[in-house]
Amino acid sequence: MSLRIPHAMVILLLSSFAPSSPASGDSIDDYIRAEMAKRRIPGLVLAVAKEGAVVKMEAYGYANLEHEVPVIPDTVFELASVTKQFTATAIMSLVEDGKLQVDDPILWHLPRGPETWKGITVRHLLTHTSGLPGLEDSFKTLRAGGVRTNYTTAQLFDAAAKDALSFGPGERFQYSDVGYFLLGMIIETASGQRYRDYLDARFFKPLGMTSTSVLDHWKILKHRAAGYTIRENQLVNIRRVVQSELPSWGGVFSSVRDLVTWDGALAAGRVVKPSTLAQMWTPVRLNYGGTFPYGLGWFVDERRGHRWISHAGITGTELSRFPDDGLTVIVLTNLGQTLGFTRVNSWGLTYGVAGRYIQGMLVGPQKEQADTDPVTSQQLRDVLAGIARSEDSPLLIPTLTTYFTPSGRGVLADLLSTLRSFTFIACDDAQARTMERYGARVSRICHYRLVNAMETRYYSFWLTAEGRIADIWSSTE
Repeated sequence: MSLRIPHAMVILLLSSFAPSSPASGDSIDDYIRAEMAKRRIPGLVLAVAKEGAVVKMEAYGYANLEHEVPVIPDTVFELASVTKQFTATAIMSLVEDGKLQVDDPILWHLPRGPETWKGITVRHLLTHTSGLPGLEDSFKTLRAGGVRTNYTTAQLFDAAAKDALSFGPGERFQYSDVGYFLLGMIIETASGQRYRDYLDARFFKPLGMTSTSVLDHWKILKHRAAGYTIRENQLVNIRRVVQSELPSWGGVFSSVRDLVTWDGALAAGRVVKPSTLAQMWTPVRLNYGGTFPYGLGWFVDERRGHRWISHAGITGTELSRFPDDGLTVIVLTNLGQTLGFTRVNSWGLTYGVAGRYIQGMLVGPQKEQADTDPVTSQQLRDVLAGIARSEDSPLLIPTLTTYFTPSGRGVLADLLSTLRSFTFIACDDAQARTMERYGARVSRICHYRLVNAMETRYYSFWLTAEGRIADIWSSTE
């Protein structure tokens, strides 16, 4: 779980197995099967690529519980927000073609937009820094009367134009599907093609991605997985049946085979230029000078010196790249989140798998060191308790607190309600790495093991030289 990420799809709840080095097929299989059982995931497919070559591709469980259809590597999953990398890459391909620029005001391409969009650029949309509303408040005028089964582009645009901005462009990050819907409109305007046709002609057909398509609930998709969620502690159908004419924020369906092809083509420079991809994998710089770990369609972060490029989807999908290690891990599941219902726990498995290939990245296997600063350890524990109570400590840098969400605080409160121990493991010296979080220089990252009645978690605190907290991240590994 990361308290700052405003989306259920990236609540990272990993496992606690210790990695073998190098990872063996059996250890990965054991890890995945154990996690599927704990998390109640019906079906899952995994692919691991090392230096462009697939070293593991395995399917587990059921694509359809009613008919007991097993998952296979060709099973097609609804990717949800993993789609955003395709939309962002389509924009950047049009930039390479000279048909738009990332710093174009969006009103150049969407002249019917309201005056409130005047300061928003294409870059702001790509990086979720436009000020457009988050998930709970997007397309607000269309919510009256309940969810519809069909939405036209015109209906969505008119609703988006009436949405209020949360802040000025470039002030901060706020995950927004509205922004990626508008990017889809810009793709259509700049290319002269429908979004779905552009992706098909530019990416899917040339790369031979025959199992990949854009959402069409009328269409029969061969090998399509059924979607599930948990409601009132019961596994139920997820009921995602909304048909959007332009689903550029989350409408791509694909298989793990096709995503491996896509990943290899990106890495080889066959989709966009390497310089363009490097731009997409650069954290956005905000108006105040600090950065947020999101690039153009990707979360852009690092763990213990290993760069981590990733995105997840609310339907239980995730793709992670560790470019400096030449490693890609893709996990597609059919257990997703429905906003407003019980929390589910499908994400973070890509990180857990990667940590079994990349030695030293996971915290759990590390031997506990002597805690030479127990006062700080107690303060950090108290900070977590305060966050859970919606009481933010002065030890937290102010920018960080703006990213704590009610759902993140609620998850933390649940974890701490049965707390048994909070134990120091180690600190990583970050002074030589010139690390920055939200404009604050990071001096060290300290790791702790938190045990409650249900699980063991690992908390990492990014600390400044003055002992202030610049970021918090946790996982179960």
